[in-house]
Amino acid sequence: MKFSKPHRFASNAFSMLVAVLTSIGIWYVVSMGERREAQVDIVVDYYGIPSDLIITEGLVSKVVARLRGPETLLRTFTQQRLVRAVNLSNIRKGVTTVPLSSEILGQPLQAFELVDLQPSRIVVKADRLVERNVPLRYMLDSPLRGAALTVGDLTMKPPAVLLRGPERVITGISSLPVTVKLDPRSAGTPVEDQIILDTPSLVTAIPSSVRVEYTITSGRKRLSRSCKVNLIAENSRLYEVEPTEITVSVEVPEGLSDNTRYLNQLEASVVAPKLEPGQKARMAPRLRLPDGMTVVGPAPAEVTVTRKIEPKNEPRGEKPDDRGVTAPDAVENKE
Repeated sequence: MKFSKPHRFASNAFSMLVAVLTSIGIWYVVSMGERREAQVDIVVDYYGIPSDLIITEGLVSKVVARLRGPETLLRTFTQQRLVRAVNLSNIRKGVTTVPLSSEILGQPLQAFELVDLQPSRIVVKADRLVERNVPLRYMLDSPLRGAALTVGDLTMKPPAVLLRGPERVITGISSLPVTVKLDPRSAGTPVEDQIILDTPSLVTAIPSSVRVEYTITSGRKRLSRSCKVNLIAENSRLYEVEPTEITVSVEVPEGLSDNTRYLNQLEASVVAPKLEPGQKARMAPRLRLPDGMTVVGPAPAEVTVTRKIEPKNEPRGEKPDDRGVTAPDAVENKE
């Protein structure tokens, strides 16, 4: 079927009119609809920080904005994750106040009335970014007191690092400590460890870790120790342990081999199992060792845990006489 040109023109004109009217209706609903207020969180990012400066204080991760506008637009806007960037290219060393507004935080906010913004400004503190080479110095961290462990041939690679950070902090650092944690069980053997450097806040070390090599030169000594077996039970009087003491072969740092207080920290214990009266169970005692002490040789012998048989209670109102025969406590009066 063919249509005349006037008919096609009328059809197109009608479609354009419908589109225009629809657009006007949408504009009217959005612009003239009921206006509401809503609170939104805006994540703040920063850019443009001068390369010779480092910010030490004042940055915030988000701001809270209270907006007023058409309900339909607000509902769509508040469901988004809002991230806005703030330009810090104009900050200087010291304190700089940076105002925050809808213009700074981005174009979308300008479609609404900004009722409140917290914070409305940020006070940024910046310092000059400097670099400095400093030597490393080791600090020994031993779990044993009294210099029981001694160290020899300790080397750190590299022996110095480059520190990068705020001028005020860097100028106060003459050397960087490296904490070396000693393991008493490694006595007499070479030790290699990669240690992460601990630096002050905002200070970066290049490289960030150091390789430490050393040998614990203090020797170790073998001893034979006797210790009491402790019974762990809800009612320990119902149980008994045999033997009550066990002998344990241990190895300790030589500097602590005569330290009674240290050696007495060796403890043995067993947890009483569920037993009926008269029943027994063989159990391996659990050992609690102080730092630096290790068990050598065979494991300690097992112990026997026994549930005692409780004596039966005698019937009330009767007592045994001299012949072992029970008799009433009292004789009824005869009439």
